[in-house]
Amino acid sequence: MRNPHELGKNDFTAVSWNLHKGRSPLGFHVWKPMQEWLASAGADAAFLQEAMAKRLPAALASTGFGEPSDGPPEDAWHCQATEIATALKMQLTLGQNVFKPSWRHGNAILSPHPLDLGGRWDISAHRFERRGLLAARMTFAGRVITLLCAHLALTRSARLRQMTWIAEWISSGAPEGPLILAGDFNDWKNDSVPIFREAGMLEVATALGVSGRTFPAFSPALALDKMFVRGLAPLEWVAADQKAAWLSDHLPYIARLRLE
Repeated sequence: MRNPHELGKNDFTAVSWNLHKGRSPLGFHVWKPMQEWLASAGADAAFLQEAMAKRLPAALASTGFGEPSDGPPEDAWHCQATEIATALKMQLTLGQNVFKPSWRHGNAILSPHPLDLGGRWDISAHRFERRGLLAARMTFAGRVITLLCAHLALTRSARLRQMTWIAEWISSGAPEGPLILAGDFNDWKNDSVPIFREAGMLEVATALGVSGRTFPAFSPALALDKMFVRGLAPLEWVAADQKAAWLSDHLPYIARLRLE
């Protein structure tokens, strides 16, 4: 990767990555190597999906939490992203999608810059596939940038409904100012590109004329992960190094952006 110090004062690096619940394509537990890779990326904003939590302690499990939107206490939602943020001294917002005593994961946004939670939404198409949208506001170079992290459905009809809902939310909830929407869209047909283009957003890899393929990690053939921007100029889509291919079933999506 290019040295972050080569970037101008209005340039920054954004990374989106499905962490595959902290396991490698071969099924190994790789929380620490993922943390080390993110440290080397020098991200100004990291959008993480499937950030896995450890097994819920018995004392907390017995209290009986409800759906993710009920907002479990922070100590019960100590997850992979929490450990990464602590180790790298980054600020953190979390959006838990699946919250059960033995199975908990969700979205996370991390940044070394001031970060405030903007909201969490359950956008699941059905109860068998929990999906969410997480929003945050980051202060960078004296400007506020809206950050959205999404994990969308596996079926095309559900994805289209989720994309339309997100586009409508942006038009009412964040109609102006710089914005980044990133995540695992599961969108190998690129349906998202025209939908968010109509909302005034560019998909970074598409705008730069590169494939943006991130899945499967060992031999990327599909552009499942996306990053849409408004009020920021795409400078570069960076191919992840081979080390990252051993850490998740998705490669990280890495973009250099310039605040306009």
